[in-house]
Amino acid sequence: MKNSEAVKIALQNTLAEGLTDIFPRPFEVDLLKNEKFYNKVRDELINTFNSIDSTVIKHEKDYGKLLDILKVHPIQHVLYPKKEAFDYRRCALIDPLDTIKYTTLVVSISREIEKARIARGKNVIFSYRLQSMDKGIIFNPKYTYTNFEKHARAEIKKKTVKVLVRCDIANFYDRLNLHRLESNLHSLPIEKKRVKLINELLLLWANRDSYGLPVGGNASRILAEAALIEVDNYLVSHEVKFSRFVDDYRLFAKDAKQAHYWISLLIERLSLEGLLINQSKTRISDVSGEKATSFITLKRLETEKEQEAVKKENTDTELKKATRIISGYSGTIPTKFKESTENEIKKIQESDSQNIIKKINSAIVISPDEFKEYCKAILYNKNWKEFEKLVDVLEKFPQFSPYAVDMLVKNEGIIPDTVCQKIRDSISSWLLGGDYISEYMAIAFVKLLSSDKFKDTEALFSYFRSLKRNAGNYIGRAILEGLEPYITRGEALEIRQYYNRADRWEKRQIIKIVDKKLMDAEKQAWFKNIRMNESNEVFTIGTIQNG
Repeated sequence: MKNSEAVKIALQNTLAEGLTDIFPRPFEVDLLKNEKFYNKVRDELINTFNSIDSTVIKHEKDYGKLLDILKVHPIQHVLYPKKEAFDYRRCALIDPLDTIKYTTLVVSISREIEKARIARGKNVIFSYRLQSMDKGIIFNPKYTYTNFEKHARAEIKKKTVKVLVRCDIANFYDRLNLHRLESNLHSLPIEKKRVKLINELLLLWANRDSYGLPVGGNASRILAEAALIEVDNYLVSHEVKFSRFVDDYRLFAKDAKQAHYWISLLIERLSLEGLLINQSKTRISDVSGEKATSFITLKRLETEKEQEAVKKENTDTELKKATRIISGYSGTIPTKFKESTENEIKKIQESDSQNIIKKINSAIVISPDEFKEYCKAILYNKNWKEFEKLVDVLEKFPQFSPYAVDMLVKNEGIIPDTVCQKIRDSISSWLLGGDYISEYMAIAFVKLLSSDKFKDTEALFSYFRSLKRNAGNYIGRAILEGLEPYITRGEALEIRQYYNRADRWEKRQIIKIVDKKLMDAEKQAWFKNIRMNESNEVFTIGTIQNG
């Protein structure tokens, strides 16, 4: 693929889908809507990759020069809840231009990777299948986790399938061996220079640790699929009947003997890539007696509400446990509240909700589904007294803070002012109490305290002033975004003083605040100084010029 085409796809994908679906869409993405700025970034990227292509490599050590030409920053991470109370996913926080460079680099070899994968028509691999990439949409929307599960339901209805194996790869993205990935890419018809540059970039971001893909972007998704090509081909060569979505496998066996043999093959082949299956979550199930009753009639699930309804209908079997996809990676800790249908709300209102309320208030450990049931029970029954206890519940189960906050923000219009005030005061006290708070929780609380009916800008500004540099990689930016609509001129002047010790994400938000809140005479000299000292930071300069 030509550099100009890969750059175009990367830029259009950024505009269409953002930098990542883990963090909120940052304002930097929308700078690309300015044609002049878009062209500047495009031309700079094309020149960079043309320079890389023209660099002569005489010795193996010369490949390091390519990374110098690419000019990327070190990566940062933010922990987000994964599957259990103390299980976290290290989500990558990558600078906007670096994300586009990474996407360009991987997109340029993506067609070779796709050609090497098991053909789509065989209905084996359901994760991140490439399409024409028109308008920046890289993956075919027909290949999803939902369709992966639909296929599994169809397979176990077959008379020849008596045993189902469900398993996944343990810590797949974190444990993916970069040198083995490099070898896999070298086995494909891809230019060696590109493969070496990808490897050098990933090793830089892994701190030379040889393990781990950045979580949260399309480039990593493509590379993750490349890493499993040989494993998939090995299973096919041994006539294993299976399907896969990223690191989730389903094996469809005729009996227990075959199931155990097949899973042994999978374990042995994964070990050659330095990977292991998650043994504690591996399930081998007899599905021979569930052909007609336990699994739904297959149909197209066109809407999210239909998908949720299907999940509710099929909670009686291990296969049907509801699973939420967070940024393309399977996990069960919910972070987004989804409105129930009218029929679901009616059922909730007619049911006895006291049992789930009592269970939550007395439990030591609860499941994600139980917490979602609790939230919907108190919301749709307008149990405001229980709402006032919500912060106490979150202190017991803090991993559900993002979900609870999302529910509160989306439904603040129906929650009484007195209840909002009590929740706001409790969250503010928690945030400013001095006790350690995980970054993902702090980000959720900032979102709540910057919303309309829960707004507490005084608490947010106090939290910003007291923020320690080791508090997290994204929290400073999140606070500044939350404060932006409410900042006064005096506060903007104070925030400007933090600029020199801020990180790049915070700096761009500070520029945005200063540009909105201060008069030209107060900001133009300061902007000029930034242009002189940070001319190589294209999105920083773009923030000034597009203000």
